[in-house]
Amino acid sequence: MTRNEKAFYLNLLLIIMFFLVGFMVRGSDTGILFDIKVMEYIHSNPAPIGIYTMKIISYLGSGKFILYLSILILALMLKRHNASGIKLLFLSTLGSYILNEGLKHIFIRTRPLEYFLVNQGGYSYPSGHSMVSLTFYTTMTYLLSKNIRDTKIEKLIWMINALTILLIGFSRIYLGVHWPTDVLAGYAVGFCFYNGSKTLIEKHGAVHQK
Repeated sequence: MTRNEKAFYLNLLLIIMFFLVGFMVRGSDTGILFDIKVMEYIHSNPAPIGIYTMKIISYLGSGKFILYLSILILALMLKRHNASGIKLLFLSTLGSYILNEGLKHIFIRTRPLEYFLVNQGGYSYPSGHSMVSLTFYTTMTYLLSKNIRDTKIEKLIWMINALTILLIGFSRIYLGVHWPTDVLAGYAVGFCFYNGSKTLIEKHGAVHQK
């Protein structure tokens, strides 16, 4: 089985799981599977320092922060004439945000209101922070790693990327604004969207950095 075939089947599995869970929670205002147990465990004794820390981490996945960072990165890529990188960043990030909004209005799942530690509007499934941060940060890591020849440094960058995304997702659960299944669903569809965006752009020219 080729690498592309493995990626295809992984994406297919993630999409199937996403829709299976999605139809289970559609129009729901309560948790499913392990949702309630995880929320009760995390929220049994939330500490002020924990709430403060999670707010900061959550901000790293917010639309405002990603927008500011995207503008800076796009300016740098324009200066380096990295057209493919710009297209990939634009498609994977903005496309992911638009898709997430559409999916939320399809599944219309209510947020876990009884666990709120901060105010948050909108629907719950899938988590926008988890989905968009995965596509944005993973795209940036992919673009950055294209210029790195040291395998150890490349692995370190990918580890930092994974840790950042995981912490952002956890922060949403800790702050009580998302069920755990929302976060996992955001990761699943975000990963598929990133892969699809990368494949589409690569078909129209290799992504490169000058």
